[in-house]
Amino acid sequence: MSPKITISPDDVLSTAEVCELAGITRQTLYSWIEQGKIKPWKKTRGGATWLFLRRDAEKLKGKKYQLS
Repeated sequence: MSPKITISPDDVLSTAEVCELAGITRQTLYSWIEQGKIKPWKKTRGGATWLFLRRDAEKLKGKKYQLS
């Protein structure tokens, strides 16, 4: 059995927060999601809002021109 991981509210970012942190546009973020460069942690009901883990988003910092 896997150990339970506790996620605090500070560990979760919205799409806008990820874009701001990484210095990218939503269009770039969505492209990276499609390419598998980042995975949403959760989608809200209906899929209108995607949430991301801060640790995954922080890996994108400085990668704006390196991930293409």
